[in-house]
Amino acid sequence: VSVVHPGAILGRGVMLGEGTVVMAGVVVNPDAAVGGHAILNTNSSVDHDCRLGDFVSIAPAATLGGNVTVGDGVAIGLGASLLHGVSVGADTFVGAGSVVVRDLPDRCVAFGAPARVVRARVPGDRYL
Repeated sequence: VSVVHPGAILGRGVMLGEGTVVMAGVVVNPDAAVGGHAILNTNSSVDHDCRLGDFVSIAPAATLGGNVTVGDGVAIGLGASLLHGVSVGADTFVGAGSVVVRDLPDRCVAFGAPARVVRARVPGDRYL
């Protein structure tokens, strides 16, 4: 079961995985696919043709441009922006207010405008 707030907008062809939660004010544009057990928080935006993995967390007011790929276990911080066509590797954390203009690798912490990798993550690292 997935849960979608009645104040969310889902475009044509959107696919949501099992256990995904879509909060109020979220916009998911056509042909986006969100994996299982993800959360799209208040007023976040996922543009057309995005692919989000399992256990992804998109914080409030974060914006993903079109054709963005987000790996499993990724957390995107408050108000972060990902430009069209970028990829974020699995188990990566993108800090609040960051602007991702280039692909990010697996298992790292990145923040800033433009976002830069500041350190690696190891299995078991906490996001916060």
